[in-house]
Amino acid sequence: MGRLIALTGGRVLTPGRELVPATLLIEGTEVAGLAAPGEALPPYAQTIDVSGCLVAPGFIDTHVHGGMGCNFMLGTPEALAVISARLVQGGTTACLATTTSAPARDIAAALDTIARASRAPRPGQVEILGAHLEGPFINPEKAGSQARQHLRPPEPAAVQALWEAAGGALRVVTIAPELPGAGEAIRYLAGMGVQVSLGHSAATYEEAREALGWGVRRATHLYNAMPALQHRRPGAAAALLEDPRVFVELTVDGHHVHPAMVALTYRLVGPERLVLVTDGVDVAGLEDGTYTRWEGTPVRLQGGECRTESGSLAGSTLRLDQAVRNMVRFAGVPVAEALRMASETPARALGIDRKGRLAPGKDADVVVLSEDLEAILTIARGHVVYDGRPGGRAETIG
Repeated sequence: MGRLIALTGGRVLTPGRELVPATLLIEGTEVAGLAAPGEALPPYAQTIDVSGCLVAPGFIDTHVHGGMGCNFMLGTPEALAVISARLVQGGTTACLATTTSAPARDIAAALDTIARASRAPRPGQVEILGAHLEGPFINPEKAGSQARQHLRPPEPAAVQALWEAAGGALRVVTIAPELPGAGEAIRYLAGMGVQVSLGHSAATYEEAREALGWGVRRATHLYNAMPALQHRRPGAAAALLEDPRVFVELTVDGHHVHPAMVALTYRLVGPERLVLVTDGVDVAGLEDGTYTRWEGTPVRLQGGECRTESGSLAGSTLRLDQAVRNMVRFAGVPVAEALRMASETPARALGIDRKGRLAPGKDADVVVLSEDLEAILTIARGHVVYDGRPGGRAETIG
């Protein structure tokens, strides 16, 4: 039996998907259950008063590259620790470490580090659930800020080599389905249990529909790095939106997607399919200024926008608690549904049952948010990893 923690006085997002007054009980690394407000607790319980706050499942960021000057492509435990410290401040308790286009050896090295981290989660840090491979199998015309010189078609040998380098930790792969060999690659990856995501693509509506038949089940940062929706040329976005099997990522920072399109997307796909992501990059969490990214690209950070010298967006500085707030503000989404899109829906998209809901036996991953939907306390697998309350501090573990 582990220690018992009781979060009292807040409103808890229940497995029934409602915010109700309750006490959340955590035993060891798992959720023990809910108790009624005022219900007597065991004398040995460690009580944390969260009166006036919301208690939700820890957020899961399935598309994040880094933060605080570090990138998962650096492939070091130190970089992972720095990025983790940034993520927990926004309520994130688990993530997919996302790679980018680079020489094959660099991607393989990063995947190896990510795989080892996913097999041995470190207490006190974000749990790395695996890797999201974003590049090199993308269209040069829609590469955005990715290094075009390292792009390549998804040939069988290249795909298999990266699958093997990841040691079973490859969870999502972004592919442009119009590239030569994409059909075979998508079928191979889907057969290996990888979620294939359409992204950085110039695919037509018809090409996207064909890719869905091959096994595509996800959209990488919908609308960004793909053709715009048009009434005569609907493009890949329309095919992804209309298919109920597809989960769609959305970067809701006010820069990547117009608030009106955020609201429209929510009305089209609902909380069951919309996955909030940050697409956070190296400079997330840093002050405004000019920086050089891990691979040498200069970027300018100003007012939350990260852009290259040519003016292209280069990822975001978003936190998932901000994304939740923006969903409520931009689209009028009920708070409970916005919280689900950062927790339950990404877990379900990955087929992970142990996370995303505050039900008995699930991982004790919890975020406590203020009335303004700002993360003030983050618990990962039963450990307080971030405490932003006055006088609060994270646990010393290890």
